[in-house]
Amino acid sequence: MQYTDEELSKLHDTLYEILHVVDEICRKHDIKYFVTGGTAIGVHFWQGIIPWDDDIDIGMTRRNYERFLAVAQQEMGDKYFLQTPDTDAKIPFFFAKVRKNNTVFSESQFKSVNMHQGIYVDIFPFDDIPLSARLQKLQHEVLFFLNGLLISKEIWQYEHCGRCEVDTPRKRGFLACLMTRIIISCVTKKTLLRMINRVQTWFNGKGYEECKNIITRSEHLTKYNAENPELRTLGPLQIYAPRDIVTYLLNHYGKIQKDCPPEMRVNHRPAELVF
Repeated sequence: MQYTDEELSKLHDTLYEILHVVDEICRKHDIKYFVTGGTAIGVHFWQGIIPWDDDIDIGMTRRNYERFLAVAQQEMGDKYFLQTPDTDAKIPFFFAKVRKNNTVFSESQFKSVNMHQGIYVDIFPFDDIPLSARLQKLQHEVLFFLNGLLISKEIWQYEHCGRCEVDTPRKRGFLACLMTRIIISCVTKKTLLRMINRVQTWFNGKGYEECKNIITRSEHLTKYNAENPELRTLGPLQIYAPRDIVTYLLNHYGKIQKDCPPEMRVNHRPAELVF
């Protein structure tokens, strides 16, 4: 499904609104953040959200992430909701989102999950990574495995060993599905979340100079550039982006370009959208 021009314009306005609230909280409490992923591409090439994109991503080092979680809901008031595993027990992810109340952005993959489904901005923790590429890969793969288990606790996405709860089942063999089903039957969600946090923070406090969004394969930057971001333009806002944004983007994507063919212009078009 594609957005109408009116839908995409309204969605961008709402995303800017949520980001503005996050930015104000961070400035008030001296919490360092930086836009990431496609949002950083938008800053670099368009000085706004990528024209066909429909989300905003933010990163924070672990110290800043924990500080943000501690103050955000009280500062935001009743108009917005800080969604974490502690505030919304059914969510199938481990990171935070700031959602706008009384809106709906129900993605087809998660439309059956009984959770707050408002329009959101993603907030990811960035943790220290070691110099060893082998250890980096191990950390990522363990977290990726645990994250798959976490999602499976709330929504079954496969055709084997249970009723598939998504429109298009993810491809996975019977034995892998059986192993997943057995593990999630034996391990509580709280235990999985503790394990995820432990894996993410394996190398924190050991003096390493780079940090990473561990769930990704290559989204890393120096801690200095993460904690000393630069003011950049994003639509109507002045927000923070990683210092040396080009190096960050090349680390994450390998190459970057402003224009891409229509078939590569992907987004999260939801099953239901209400402003």
